[in-house]
Amino acid sequence: MKEQTEDKRKSEIRKLETEDLHQFYKIHTIVYNQRRDYSKEENQKIDPLDHPANWVWGVFDGKKLLAGMFELDYLMRFDGHSVKMSGIGGVGTLPEARKGGFVRRIFEKLLPEAYEKDVIFSNLTPFSHDFYRKFGYEIACARNKITISTGDLSEIKTKGEFVHILPGDDTSALAEIHSAYIANINHGIHRDYWSDNRAWKRFTREDPYTTGTFLYLWKDETGKPRSYIKYQDVTGDDGDHNMSVIELIYIDMKGLYGALSITGGLSAQFENFKWLMPAFIDPFDFIGDAWSVETQFLGRDMTRVVNVKKALELMRHPKTEGEYIIEVEDEQIAANTGKYHVQFGKQGVKVTPTKKDEDICCDMLTLSQLITGYRSLENAMYSRQEGLEVYDNEETLKSVFTLRPQHVTEYF
Repeated sequence: MKEQTEDKRKSEIRKLETEDLHQFYKIHTIVYNQRRDYSKEENQKIDPLDHPANWVWGVFDGKKLLAGMFELDYLMRFDGHSVKMSGIGGVGTLPEARKGGFVRRIFEKLLPEAYEKDVIFSNLTPFSHDFYRKFGYEIACARNKITISTGDLSEIKTKGEFVHILPGDDTSALAEIHSAYIANINHGIHRDYWSDNRAWKRFTREDPYTTGTFLYLWKDETGKPRSYIKYQDVTGDDGDHNMSVIELIYIDMKGLYGALSITGGLSAQFENFKWLMPAFIDPFDFIGDAWSVETQFLGRDMTRVVNVKKALELMRHPKTEGEYIIEVEDEQIAANTGKYHVQFGKQGVKVTPTKKDEDICCDMLTLSQLITGYRSLENAMYSRQEGLEVYDNEETLKSVFTLRPQHVTEYF
């Protein structure tokens, strides 16, 4: 205990400088079982498409980096609005610095600062859901992991054409499709938010001939771009080649099935079609025999509300007149703790502090699920998790906290 107290006293939490990045990446080689030969000059260069150093928080003992994490600057879709979101990734601590509470200390500094910068949500993909619940994050996006024999998908046939997209090609059609797709999906991430088209350059940078990663744009019979599919050749344990979808994005049903139709010409090349797909699509629609679809429902990505008042103001509410009072407790962001009087109707939504008796009381875990529409209030009331109490005005609350489509469209 004495050693940990001394570490906390002398350590410093700050954003990284460019010269610190190699220490951060070296931590990743340890904690993520990655391998990189730093004696080679090419591995010492910083890729211009990598995230900038000031997107990384670190805990330093002098000049030595003990722990760090990305806080990525994103613009996210939420109930028809575009809001600021911080994506957490690359969390790692040196083995000799474990149990020092360094990740907790970063979150204690990061989250209140994000609130001051008008960030509304923070998202992450966890190694452990329980670990991140300590910081107010909860599951808020589920996916279906599906496997279908490519031969079973051969009946999906559409008129149109596929265009192979290579590194350096024009990405404007991809961007148009992507923007249409995320418009009404919570957690969809804008790729035109970063400057110099950097997000799309990152997305299209793999050389298909050396990586086995392919990207195809699909146009309908009129030449209109409606979807694209990015997939990778992944060899299974049994030696079979699998078409593993990295991203499949579409503007409508015609675009979805247009992208899926690529499998018809690849059944001799790939044994199976695999996709970690959004849960609001039913994979049993793809083929006639449902027994041929292997599916696993995964509660995957996590979110937490960073600014409760603004999230409540932007959240979709019924057009009819109504009101409710919600009490919130946030252990990391003190400014969120309190009671909110929410009034809604044709004139919009008004959120004000109040001292009146609450209709509902939420911790940050349940609130993050309810606000983003991952689960309805009726569903949440069956949870064995503590953190939700409904005292009054139940019918109004059920009309407010409803299910909405979810898809975290970036991995970080």
